Amino acid sequence: MVTLDPTAVARWLAILHGDSPGHVHICSAGDWTGRTFPAAELDRAAAYVAALDASGREGIYARVTSVHGDFSPWKHGCGTTSPCGQPAEQCPSRIRGRGGAADSAALPALWADLDLAGPGHAEQDLPPDEDAGRAVIAASGLPEPTIWIHSGGGLYPIWLLDAPWLLEDGAALEAARSLAKDWQAVIEHAAAGKGWRYGRGVGDLARVLRIPGTVNRKEGLARPCRIVSAAPQRYTVAQLQEALAAARARIAPAAPVALAAVPAVSLGTVARPAGAISPGDDYAARVSWHEILEPVGWTEHYQQDGVTYWTRPGKSTGTSASTNALGTDRLHVFTTSAAPLEGNESYSKLGAFAALHHGGSHSAAARALAEAGYGTPLVSPAREQREALGDILGAPVPDPAPVPPPARVWTTELDVSNSAVAAEWLRNEAGRGKLAGLFRRGGVVVHTPREGDEGYVPLSDGDEDQDGPAQVREVDDSRLASRITYTYGVYKLVKVKEDWEPKPALFPKTAARTALDVPDMLPNLRVLKGVIHAPVFRPDGSLVEVPGYDPATGLLHLPDPGLHVPPVPDLPDEGHVRGAVQMLDEMLSGFPFLTDHYRANYVGALITPLLRAMAPPPYKLHAIEAHQPGSGKTLLANLSRWIHGGVFRAELPDDDAEMRKQITAILTVTTGIIAIFDNVGGHLKSSIMAGLLTSDRWDDRVLGSTSWATAKNDRLWTITGNNLSIGGDLPRRTLRTVIDPGMPNPERRTGFAIGDLEGWVKAHRGKLLHALITIVRAWVIAGMPMRDARTTDSYSRWVRMVDGIIAHAGIPGRFDDPSTQTEIGTDDDEWGDFLRAAYGAFGSATWTAKELLGKVNTGSLIEPGPIPAEALPGDLEAKLSRPGASMAGVSKSLGKWLRNRDGRWAGGLVSRHAGFDRTKTALWQIHSNATESDGVKP
Repeated sequence: MVTLDPTAVARWLAILHGDSPGHVHICSAGDWTGRTFPAAELDRAAAYVAALDASGREGIYARVTSVHGDFSPWKHGCGTTSPCGQPAEQCPSRIRGRGGAADSAALPALWADLDLAGPGHAEQDLPPDEDAGRAVIAASGLPEPTIWIHSGGGLYPIWLLDAPWLLEDGAALEAARSLAKDWQAVIEHAAAGKGWRYGRGVGDLARVLRIPGTVNRKEGLARPCRIVSAAPQRYTVAQLQEALAAARARIAPAAPVALAAVPAVSLGTVARPAGAISPGDDYAARVSWHEILEPVGWTEHYQQDGVTYWTRPGKSTGTSASTNALGTDRLHVFTTSAAPLEGNESYSKLGAFAALHHGGSHSAAARALAEAGYGTPLVSPAREQREALGDILGAPVPDPAPVPPPARVWTTELDVSNSAVAAEWLRNEAGRGKLAGLFRRGGVVVHTPREGDEGYVPLSDGDEDQDGPAQVREVDDSRLASRITYTYGVYKLVKVKEDWEPKPALFPKTAARTALDVPDMLPNLRVLKGVIHAPVFRPDGSLVEVPGYDPATGLLHLPDPGLHVPPVPDLPDEGHVRGAVQMLDEMLSGFPFLTDHYRANYVGALITPLLRAMAPPPYKLHAIEAHQPGSGKTLLANLSRWIHGGVFRAELPDDDAEMRKQITAILTVTTGIIAIFDNVGGHLKSSIMAGLLTSDRWDDRVLGSTSWATAKNDRLWTITGNNLSIGGDLPRRTLRTVIDPGMPNPERRTGFAIGDLEGWVKAHRGKLLHALITIVRAWVIAGMPMRDARTTDSYSRWVRMVDGIIAHAGIPGRFDDPSTQTEIGTDDDEWGDFLRAAYGAFGSATWTAKELLGKVNTGSLIEPGPIPAEALPGDLEAKLSRPGASMAGVSKSLGKWLRNRDGRWAGGLVSRHAGFDRTKTALWQIHSNATESDGVKP
């Protein structure tokens, strides 16, 4: 039975208002007037809470801000100017309440109020559980809360101040009001980005929150309001304001630099006069987001507090984007499936119009808007002055002679008088000289501006394109013709009188198209087999480390800016290898791998990108698993991406068409070898993914076209998930890494050797690559020793090479050991119910699956079992109730459930394999980390 905890009530009031000036306001559901108590007399406030609980109140609350001593919860009901002339509490139409923001004396903390799906919350799209609620705050970019409170139906993250903020004047009150309001707006934006709603109306300074230690009796249920975790950090007001500013900047970036005026196209036009409106500004003022988005298939999902949430084309519901977040007239796209709009990008109205209709070109969009009548027409101030002077003189003043444009420096270099001759010239020139940045990749021609006739052009920290994908682009006839036109002195011979004179010309697109149609017939066009951003080994064991094109492998090395890999010894000795392994051990010290074999799998996956030329892809799917959320699987996946480069997707597409589109986009647009899909849930059984993992080539039809795109499958595909359930043909094509902190709520662990692991890895990226290269080079120098083959499939050479490298380096465990492989798994929502029932029957004793089934209540009136049949997971209840059911068959099915859920915590309980009995039957045992308040009793 859930009852009031007076100690917890007193402790919370002291935490929140122990240092507050003024009075503490306590109220309850149905009586928001409540009572106030001097902050120095919190024991009286706690006694009042106990009295309210004794009367069975549905909810008991404390106001976050303390209030002035003359605080009165009464309000005039006869008008804002109290026409009755009486004090508020004597007004004939008085209204009771908890007061307003102006009654606040001090602010001790900031807060959030996250409703969770369940009883009392009829709204759709709420976060489903505590982990999801915590994920909202993590996604907001706001700092870690000092205290987390579970209200019984939701979560209160609390950010405690180091000292109460005294709201002594109007300026301080307005600053606090603005901070609290915008704090909630940032959290609302983060929730919407995950497809969930958040009630932003909880940001007023008169906000009341349930008191930890009290009972939430909403919907007739009795649930405790309690503190679930706490940390020592407190914040200054300045720190919270700075954190809010940083979070706001990510949502609503600074306005871009104003576009330059559209170039004049007729004589007599000049720049716009002061005060004129550009086409983009005029468009933004005159057109609503509904008029921009609805014609291209977007639909409004809902509106809240001035923010509109949208559903992308192709979906019937769900949050895909928002407009006017934080009061900005901008579109913020959450989804990565809204091409041509990009995920996690913020667009102005002009930017959205440019992306939707003009390939992202702001200047082209501005010209189109100007032609459609947007913006102030271009006017010449000089013409206005001449007209005024003409009025004075009584005669028109003639226009001055036009000023000729500056002469272009142009030399005759390339004759395109004959398109056939131009095509022949391009056939020989493509891939060398000034066109050395052209390559053949698959069946298309691509261009990289980092490779030219002078060799590799290194990136600098100031370059905009630093992500790899923007440096390699497919070219068409128009782009190629334009590049040649501006690179060479292109001309045509034109007959002038009796002579032929060269005149500037455009390179003919027909000649460009002729060459692009047959890239295999361009003799100097080099084959591009892949793009790398860090060194890799050639098949002969040498290292590709010089930037630029490597003829031996067909790889183009485009190192990231600032990356420096220390020189690796030509002949690494045991000391070098030992130091390299210690570097990896330091990075991985905080991850509790289930066994050494699982750790070896991760280290092997970390080594694999260095072997893409020695052991070419495809590779197995790398599945990084944990039993509990918060165990660190996403961080573990990102380590490899930060070291080698790659892409990250927050979710795996849930339908085949979207899956194919995502794979095609990753393989044709990006270049990093690591491709991560995070938080995969449900049952993964994908024929598309299974096919991808067995072929080094990917073919897919281009969206909206009958043509096909072909790309090299040169990635290490990675997924993360809790207790992953993998079926179909995927299990034997999956490499598993499993971590297990061995505790509930693993996200609360502290005391890691490296506090900021992300920052540490990025700062030590060059040294980590040096360590990995050292380990591989030592193996190469030793003659590439490998252990006996365990399989003969297409992955055998890769597995043997990685396993040999790990063994030579003395790293414990075997790569892709059979003990780390699994059969089909299963997801379930009933696991906690099953564990509680089993624990009630056996306590901490060991048992077999058959013994447990013997205690299931199958309806026998003679000796009903203590375990309800409905507590069995999956379809085991139905199997057991069938006439003539085989106990051995049901025991086998239960055994699979237990193996797949080995180590999975639920409700403070976990089942673990406990060896075998004398008949070689698996024994199981349940361990408890729960209290009776969790409803667990042996």
